[in-house]
Amino acid sequence: MNIATLKVHGDDEGLADIRDGLPTEPHGDWQKGDVKPDGRIRIDSGFYVAIGTEQNPDELLKQIRFYLGECQARGIHFERSDVAAELRVSFPVDQGASTPSLDFSLSDMALLVEMGINLSITA
Repeated sequence: MNIATLKVHGDDEGLADIRDGLPTEPHGDWQKGDVKPDGRIRIDSGFYVAIGTEQNPDELLKQIRFYLGECQARGIHFERSDVAAELRVSFPVDQGASTPSLDFSLSDMALLVEMGINLSITA
């Protein structure tokens, strides 16, 4: 199953501003000073938002576009000095299976830049 998640982290005040306007509630969060699974200490607070889970990459891209469009319509942006955001897309790849493709358009990429969102794609 292909998964898209938005990771947002930074100062508590900036996170609260963004969190209040999101179309959906975050599904996980952490606080500055919490211990990561690898034993390191978190240097800031943050949260994860589930954007979509879909077998078909084209349908997942539609879910991403819809969610980011909703955020933009609500005036949410991440190009602030006190927060950082990353769109994380993961594709589990089975041995011998073809690798799915996710084709971001120029307007998709422009929206990510405009909103201040980094992109991370993993297989």
